[in-house]
Amino acid sequence: MKQRRLWSMNDLSDEKVEKLSKKAGISKLLAGIFLSRGVDDPDYIKDFLNPSLDKLHDPFELRDMEKAVDRIVKALRQNEKILIYGDYDVDGITSTSILYDFFRRQNADVCYYIPDRLNEGYGISMAAAEKMPEMDVDLVITVDCGITAFEEVKYITDNNIDIIITDHHECRESVPDALAVVNPHRFDCAYPFKELAGVGVAYKLLEALSKKMNIPGFERQYLDLVALGTVADVVPLLGENRIIVKYGLPMIEKTSNVGLRSLIKVAGIENKEINTFLVGFVLAPRINAAGRIGDASRAVRLLTTDNEEEALEIAKELDEQNIFRKQNELEIMEEAVNIIETGIDLQREKVIVVAGERWHHGVIGIVSSKITERYYRPSVLISVDGEGAKGSARSIEGFNLFEALVHCGKVLEKYGGHEQAAGLALKPENIDEFRRMINEYADSVLDEDDLVPRMKIDVRITKEDMTLENCKELKLLEPFGESNPPPVFRYDNLKVHEIRPVGQDSRHAKIRFDDNGTLIDAICFNGGGLTDCYELSDIVDVVCSMEINLWNGRENVQLNIKDIRPGLAVERQNKFYFSLDRCIDFIIPQEDNIVDEVLAKLQTVEYPGGIAEAISAFLAEGGKTAVLVNSPESLEFVENALKKTSLFSRNKYDVFYSSVPQDNIKEVSVVVNPHPEGALLSKFDRVILFGAWMSKDYIYQIVRKIDLKKVYVYNKIIIDFTNDDIILQRQDMAAVYRYLKSCCQQNNQVVLKDLFAVAREVSKKYGISMNYFKVKRAIQVFEELSLLNKLPCGEREQIIVLNNMGNTKTNLENSCFFRSIQMLGSG
Repeated sequence: MKQRRLWSMNDLSDEKVEKLSKKAGISKLLAGIFLSRGVDDPDYIKDFLNPSLDKLHDPFELRDMEKAVDRIVKALRQNEKILIYGDYDVDGITSTSILYDFFRRQNADVCYYIPDRLNEGYGISMAAAEKMPEMDVDLVITVDCGITAFEEVKYITDNNIDIIITDHHECRESVPDALAVVNPHRFDCAYPFKELAGVGVAYKLLEALSKKMNIPGFERQYLDLVALGTVADVVPLLGENRIIVKYGLPMIEKTSNVGLRSLIKVAGIENKEINTFLVGFVLAPRINAAGRIGDASRAVRLLTTDNEEEALEIAKELDEQNIFRKQNELEIMEEAVNIIETGIDLQREKVIVVAGERWHHGVIGIVSSKITERYYRPSVLISVDGEGAKGSARSIEGFNLFEALVHCGKVLEKYGGHEQAAGLALKPENIDEFRRMINEYADSVLDEDDLVPRMKIDVRITKEDMTLENCKELKLLEPFGESNPPPVFRYDNLKVHEIRPVGQDSRHAKIRFDDNGTLIDAICFNGGGLTDCYELSDIVDVVCSMEINLWNGRENVQLNIKDIRPGLAVERQNKFYFSLDRCIDFIIPQEDNIVDEVLAKLQTVEYPGGIAEAISAFLAEGGKTAVLVNSPESLEFVENALKKTSLFSRNKYDVFYSSVPQDNIKEVSVVVNPHPEGALLSKFDRVILFGAWMSKDYIYQIVRKIDLKKVYVYNKIIIDFTNDDIILQRQDMAAVYRYLKSCCQQNNQVVLKDLFAVAREVSKKYGISMNYFKVKRAIQVFEELSLLNKLPCGEREQIIVLNNMGNTKTNLENSCFFRSIQMLGSG
């Protein structure tokens, strides 16, 4: 919760949401979620919400599937020896397991081979290929690997062994010269769904075999393992993957697989609803532990044994090794963080490169992921072992690791991977040069904004959306996973009604919000520190999920907080008064006839469609338009008007306070409290004055430096600023002074770090309307009356020394500053 995150959300048209809701027969909330994810096809939505195994594509649409099935059937009939060549991760383990079990049930002569992660690495190694003739095998079937093993495949076929490759990784234009290559990513493969996991391709092979062997549907008994491998491999849970996982998860709960049942028991999740989280973060790590630390073939034995004692023994071994893996991971993490915090300048280095002696190769990838998550920077963890060093890297959005490694190629012995994850090998003496080169590359492609994590938000919600019916409908989107994350919402302008720490060591925060009289419950896991940041009556905006909470047999809707920050309304108010403070000094009284003469020359415009139609009409003429406002209400009105039109999105207009950046002039710029000297208004093709203004003199100071032919008034000039917003009353002055006295420490001093916070505290403590502008002006009045002195203290902080702590009354009229502020109220 501490790291600053950018909230990213598409603005959706109410009209589009309403239209899709009716066509697809879903709520407006669900329609908004689909639209935010780029989906507007009602038929697609109906299929998505109603997945069916009958909608899986024909496996024979995969290139070479017919050849692969015919060769396997021949091997089964002639009792040839079949070798399944797999991989050491969960995808490879489950792929191997379902094929091995299927062939064994057909009384085939079948065996499997799982390469060693440390000694052989991923895929078919030449060392492994050289063993195959000695194993006296007739047919090799690869799963989850083999698509780049050109030399190894040639060696195998030269030794009169047929090989069928089933894989799901990206292909080159050519493929190895195997008897059959089944991979949806083949350039010459027209299979409709390309994103199957390795175990998904293996499942399609079983589906095709079942059809060919007249046992249709036999493959469906393996959907529990197929779902397990699919979730663990983090492929998009869309299309066929979604169907597989949707049907596979309930099968995992009631699995007949002895080994999987033992693993569930050892993991402590018996009698729990199995979801993708439990699969990905509880079951999968234990299976992966077999390959990370030890012999991965044990995991295949676990998932293919019928012996309950053996299954329980292996499950316990994997559980213990997973504990050891986590301990090893924690030690490496602590060591790596210490190196980063004490030896790396994160202001200068965008990519974190950390090296350690003899870090476990099977663990550094996990730690690299956690380092990247913690610091939101690409990271490379390198294990140095004697004269060699191996590394594992993870990336962030917008930084292609593989291209970065290509840039560093001359100092690397070996490297490979893709945009988000990669592996490498180099000599220890080249680590420093590698660090320099990869950061050189990062400087050329990343800027500071790229190093700020983004939270993708689906839609805004209000209290009207907080219903049990909506929560239950959201469950139709499950199973959640890659490319189909749980919906994330934004809820604005919530008042903190109650906040308290809960859980062990007060790690979490329980919050109750007040939305105009409606109380809303919320929980923030690992957010116990929020109780030090927020107080009762604070206004906040939150990013959250929405869920059903069951307590004492009663169901109610609660928010699960993902991020929280001071409310946008508060932030906008702060910006408004800060910019108002900058421009207020320019309200220099002029002779009325001069001001009125200039303002009379301004053109007036008005359209039936309001200010949005006026702006649209101007845009049709070309050029850039500035809309000037001088009140919070006017700003809100203009923004709401723009957001309701399909013409405008955040990349076509923006809101600026006081001045417009010279290099960022949008088609439409809404300028709040324009600074007469620095707003760059002369750069625009036309300028529109809108809403209420605090003074004719202020308007005069703005327009007198612009070609009046470019200036328009929408409807009419309104001089009607709310006095309470800017005019200091005696009770305001008294409240600020009492607050300062209550905060005094030794030597009658008080340190003010944030005048915005002071304004909020004065408002809450004394029940009055207070803002930054009035607090700052009150302090200036007190300084003029010698009631206090200000001492410099950094860029924003102020040290206030009260000179008169007694109760001597002071005549505020003795302050010229106070009198000038009062005059603002008279126009």
